[in-house]
Amino acid sequence: MREAKARGYVIGSGSDRVRSDQERLWDANGINVDFVGGKHHLSDVRDRFEASRYVHIGDTEVDRYYAEAAGFEFLHVEELEGIPGALAGSDFFDWLG
Repeated sequence: MREAKARGYVIGSGSDRVRSDQERLWDANGINVDFVGGKHHLSDVRDRFEASRYVHIGDTEVDRYYAEAAGFEFLHVEELEGIPGALAGSDFFDWLG
């Protein structure tokens, strides 16, 4: 996530965790994110940030549902293992902590 942020990606989390828990997670890892909120608000996040690609990384079918409903591409966390450049060409992505 630090590398993605350093490259100019817009990053944050859309989760079923409360905002304060999400913020503590990011703060504990020293990462300044652009947003935190509920996964059911991904369409609001999409409205706030203009990007050529919107990606939500998650680990459940509920994550897939909300991502696709908001017009995000969905990647399962297991799909990322061993795939160099899985987010190449993206300037936005959302991560579920």
